[in-house]
Amino acid sequence: MPLNTMEPKRLNKFISDAGFCSRREADRLIEEERVTVNGKLADAGAKVTATDKVRIDDQILRVREELPVFLIFNKPANMSAKADPSVRDNVVRAINHPASLQPIGHLDRDADGLLFLSNDSDLVSRMTKYDNKYEQEFLVTVNKLLTSEFLTKLSGSEDNASGEKTQKTFIAKEGSNRFRIILKASTNHNIKRMVEELGYRVEHLSRIRIEKFTLAKLPSGHWRALNPAEVESLASIATTARAKSRERNLEAKSSYTSRGASSGARVGKSRPTDAPSKERDGKSSPAAASSSRERVGKSKPAGTAAKSNTGGFSRSTPGPKGAPKGSGPAKSGARSSSKSPENKGGSRGGSAPKGPSKRGR
Repeated sequence: MPLNTMEPKRLNKFISDAGFCSRREADRLIEEERVTVNGKLADAGAKVTATDKVRIDDQILRVREELPVFLIFNKPANMSAKADPSVRDNVVRAINHPASLQPIGHLDRDADGLLFLSNDSDLVSRMTKYDNKYEQEFLVTVNKLLTSEFLTKLSGSEDNASGEKTQKTFIAKEGSNRFRIILKASTNHNIKRMVEELGYRVEHLSRIRIEKFTLAKLPSGHWRALNPAEVESLASIATTARAKSRERNLEAKSSYTSRGASSGARVGKSRPTDAPSKERDGKSSPAAASSSRERVGKSKPAGTAAKSNTGGFSRSTPGPKGAPKGSGPAKSGARSSSKSPENKGGSRGGSAPKGPSKRGR
């Protein structure tokens, strides 16, 4: 296909297809304003074609329309499993293939063994993201003698309901300090950390199988191309894993939404408007005070007749002999307890004091 017939593609994919870096790294370069399209700063969602001039710093990128390539490679130890052009000793330089290859998955520099590479950036991204969904087999050499306790703990052995021993991870002893381990899909694939947690250290790691693909008779540093059926078998695993992940996310979102709907209109710890108010100690609210007939504080109930305080004392004095209590007039000699100006000079009678009255001396 001629170059000028290339369909528009997102800028980060264009950069990735050019073999410069991954799409995630391309997004970072765009955010740092290091990418221009036709001399102008580019947006993250921009789309480009073969006629556009894409430049990163001072380097112009060119993407060639290539047929899909998918390789299996026997990576030697002490070689970087990255496509970073700044790393001199990496797998892409070692293979020296005309296609713009990118490694798939993760394999440490000091490890050797099976590694996939492809120029299909979508497939590379998908398979790398779901790397732990692929069953993988390794040969591991550690720094000291293997013990039965170490192998049992590493395999995750436990007794089932019938009392039989079961293994979460298959492990087979291959030597005094060497073992073979099969990591199933969706399990912890960090072998070094698993070994270090048990007091050992990995001296050498070799990946000998991914799913049904093995190195067979492929020498170290050599590669072979996979046929379309083999590629499809690998791609389908990542596609299925992505679909299941999306289903779980949708179920979780739906469950969260339904829980929010069933909780009603309450927000936080607020009380519904129709809930009865609880009695509180101390001052009552104005609404509660107005609706209640109980006395609030020391205030007098409405409608209570005020007592007559004329005559100097708030309490009524006895009248003539035989008359009922409180019917007689106040004694003329009563003294007022108030020291108001009106009562200066021994004047009798007057207004009652506001506070509690005292008896005359």
